Amino acid sequence: MRSAVISTICAITVALPLRAQQRTALDSLAADTAHARRLGRIVVSGARLTTAADPRVPMSTQRIELAAAGRHHEATDVLARVPGMSVSNDQGSHAQPSFDLRGFTLSPVVGAPQGVSVFLDGVRVNEPDAQEVNFDLLPMDAVEGAELIRGPSAVFGKNSLAGSLLLTTARGAQPGMDGEIGVGSFGEREGHLRASGMLGGTDALLLVSASGDDGYQVRSGARTRQLFATIGRKREGADVALSLLVARNRIYEAGSLPESWLAETRRANYTGGDFFHPELTQLSARGSWQLGAASLRATAFGRRNVIEQLNVNAGDANTHAFVTNGSAGGTAELGFATTLGTRSLDLSLGVDASHSQVKYLVQAEPNVDTPALPDDCAPAPGGASALCEDARANGDDAAIYAQGILQVTPRLAVTASARGDWSRVPFRDHRDASNDGTSVFARLSPMLGASYVVGHARVYANVGSAFRAPAALELACASPEASCPLPFSLGDDPPLRPVVAWNYETGTEWADGRGASLAISLFDTEVRDDIVFASASQTTGYFRNVARTRRQGVETRISLLLPATSRLFGSWTLLDATYRAPITLASALGANDVSPGDRFALSPRHRATVGLSSSHMAGTAQLDATLTAHGVSSSWLRGDEGNAHTALAGYILADFATAVHLGSVTVSATVTNLLDRRYALYGVYAENSKGPYGGPATDAPVVERFLTPGYPRALRVGVGFSSF
Repeated sequence: MRSAVISTICAITVALPLRAQQRTALDSLAADTAHARRLGRIVVSGARLTTAADPRVPMSTQRIELAAAGRHHEATDVLARVPGMSVSNDQGSHAQPSFDLRGFTLSPVVGAPQGVSVFLDGVRVNEPDAQEVNFDLLPMDAVEGAELIRGPSAVFGKNSLAGSLLLTTARGAQPGMDGEIGVGSFGEREGHLRASGMLGGTDALLLVSASGDDGYQVRSGARTRQLFATIGRKREGADVALSLLVARNRIYEAGSLPESWLAETRRANYTGGDFFHPELTQLSARGSWQLGAASLRATAFGRRNVIEQLNVNAGDANTHAFVTNGSAGGTAELGFATTLGTRSLDLSLGVDASHSQVKYLVQAEPNVDTPALPDDCAPAPGGASALCEDARANGDDAAIYAQGILQVTPRLAVTASARGDWSRVPFRDHRDASNDGTSVFARLSPMLGASYVVGHARVYANVGSAFRAPAALELACASPEASCPLPFSLGDDPPLRPVVAWNYETGTEWADGRGASLAISLFDTEVRDDIVFASASQTTGYFRNVARTRRQGVETRISLLLPATSRLFGSWTLLDATYRAPITLASALGANDVSPGDRFALSPRHRATVGLSSSHMAGTAQLDATLTAHGVSSSWLRGDEGNAHTALAGYILADFATAVHLGSVTVSATVTNLLDRRYALYGVYAENSKGPYGGPATDAPVVERFLTPGYPRALRVGVGFSSF
């Protein structure tokens, strides 16, 4: 079915606040434009340049209040409802969603080419091996707010093709504690405790959190443990803070199921035993200093993420990988105000540098289906496993950037920025030195735009470029003659070219200051040498360049204040993400010829949300209620980039949430997938070597659609308190 089926969509969010600190996350999404209109000067977030908070910056931006979202799942659910965003999940774990923003990927999956940068307090948390982002490792219970800057940005560095997500954690304030415990369907249990205080000019915050669930599919549970602490010092003209993040998670990944199995059961696990076990330690420092008329902001960080991952394979030996991602670096930025003639000019100058050390150790292990080990791996003592990869990729990145905002007239501001990036990625194979190689990339990325304010409205336009150097894993797995069972079969393969994107965008934002707002943006992103993953099976593939791709579309969002302390809002996105050059990609189907105009896999054409929320007082209790509905249209499966077969069906989901605030205690309840709809979050074509559900296996495997089932209706109840 070539044409997309447009989902009728409604989503309803919440909580018109009677008290600002009790605004719900989705209500804040609707109110973000009005908030932005109140800010008139440059605002620097962490050690990065001005963001959407400044109406002079000619970009599509949105403030997202994640603080009220609570637990990790709710925070990622809020992100999935952001206009222009959709979610997929090939891992089969609620803890590891993948996002699609403007046709670019933001995902924890190694093998999904990434196109969005994520910053935590100014520190880029995309992993150096494949630029993936593990949201399960981020301290969402400590996140105070977030800003999404859409479109390529010269300011936020490499990988910011679709945009950048800036996460800011809370600082210590008045002494107090808050926390929550919750239980839910499928064995969900979670809790967190946060303590905060201030003594003199020193502030501190400590968060401990833990969660667990059994998962929907068999052997798909997750366990997370986090500790996050910040200590800061504020004095006249200076503010510094030091943060520590420690996370230890274990996530079992059920993955997708053959469509023939789904007819029998949606809870099966095709290859039970897959797991992802990361251990993250991150230490970061950030500060700002007033230097006369100028201000200096800086961050420095060191992070180490040790990952153990087991893939149980059907028809091949299991792969057991140990990947160490280590990185350190910093950013320094100087901002000052001056004049150009009689016109005010705000300037920001910055430098950015980091060093990464990536270590790959990969073993093959026998299983019931495949007792033999690969011939090209070195048998380990005892013969229980074989060493297949022992490689290093220690890279360096450096950049210099600048931005200027010229106030041409009281209403018109012109912004120009540029960034020069340099990236060096050496690959060293400790098993075969002939595979060694080094890749170096450099690029200058400019941006020019203007913003015009009239009354309660702002109109903006910009043209800008962004750059992404291939990740270490992509460079080491780029040969069609040697497909990789990711992230495992690595070598110095044919070189990949860096990705270059040019974005052309215009839009308008309006807010009346009384709760009504409207935002519309139109964009066209032209990409040269896009990197795609060509998958010959469900577990193997390689990376390659495609000469030209395009993402163009319209994003809208609206919010209306209704009588009786209620709010109605909605959003709709039309996205046309297509190949613009012919290419033949590998697929389990065999021929997978892609023609100009064919749409990307797993990138729905239509995404929308509509919402209604209300907040009322009953005596001394405050009652908040939210009804949401969110929908996406159909999308193509992985392995069918030529759009020749049946598409993955679109879906509409409804959620309901309510909370009662009584003094310092809050009782909440959430029902997701209220109507208990059956839907799939991911699809790929692959061989079913196990045959029908329950067996027996067949000698001639059949290529089927493998789908990841979405969660059915689920209930979660929580009790929280706050002494602030």
